[in-house]
Amino acid sequence: MPRFSESTVREVRFRNHIEDVISQYVQLKRAGSNLVGLCPFHSEKSPSFTVFSKSDSFYCFGCGAGGDVISFIRRAEALEYPEAIEFLAKRAGITIAYDEEDKERASQRERILAMNKEAARFFRDCLFDEKLGRAGLDYLVNKRGLSLATIRHFGLGFAPNSFNMLTDHMHRRGYTDEELVVGFLCGKSRNSGRTYDYFRNRVIFPIIDTSGNIVAFGGRVMDDSKPKYLNTSDTPAFKKSRHLFALNFAKKHCEEQMLLCEGYMDVIALHAAGFENAVATLGTAITSEQARIMSRYASKVY
Repeated sequence: MPRFSESTVREVRFRNHIEDVISQYVQLKRAGSNLVGLCPFHSEKSPSFTVFSKSDSFYCFGCGAGGDVISFIRRAEALEYPEAIEFLAKRAGITIAYDEEDKERASQRERILAMNKEAARFFRDCLFDEKLGRAGLDYLVNKRGLSLATIRHFGLGFAPNSFNMLTDHMHRRGYTDEELVVGFLCGKSRNSGRTYDYFRNRVIFPIIDTSGNIVAFGGRVMDDSKPKYLNTSDTPAFKKSRHLFALNFAKKHCEEQMLLCEGYMDVIALHAAGFENAVATLGTAITSEQARIMSRYASKVY
């Protein structure tokens, strides 16, 4: 976990005025020396959410949520404390000074996020390639009944039935075998030491965090072969226990209720049918971290 100096945290708070930050999420109105609005963390018709300008804090008299600007961003964006600091620092144009170990870790995370973005483009282009993606598109559209609009909305893709097509593509973009292995985009043979594409002949589901970063992928076979799903393991940019599929969309539609599904396709089908408050765990039993994240957005989970 990155370590921030007290001066860095003070600057982040100072440069992110609480009124300016919260007004991007809540329509605020002046009430004397304070500001009030409808709470973004629970459903209400009369405003009980108050921003106290003098103390740079907020409090909801309806649900009890409160704190400073960092606390607000943690709830609003479902972020852990270090991620909230980085989010606000980026918003204010603040360069965070890490120690050497943290600096290397942050650099590696940014590299993996850029790598995932490029891989997602590759998978998407393959899906819509007339020859390469025919099987994937047929599965998603004809067998699972998804519209092209839904497919594009979730950024779905297709991994060709090849051991090196993605790896070769990523090499051309300047990524090394070592980076691809760390990012879980390719594996390495124990016998030959050669790398190979981790996802092959599968439809691909990008996993996107609440800041819009592609942090991981899930891949599903199109028949009854096993394993049915392959998922990215933990990387410097991704901890499976701390993410929920489609929360980047669902966070805007939860109000007080959230639907927790078993898998990607269940969530996508519900969103396509208008239930945009649906999320899913990522192939694991529900974790305490995921439960805490859901509690930030909804008081009731079905």
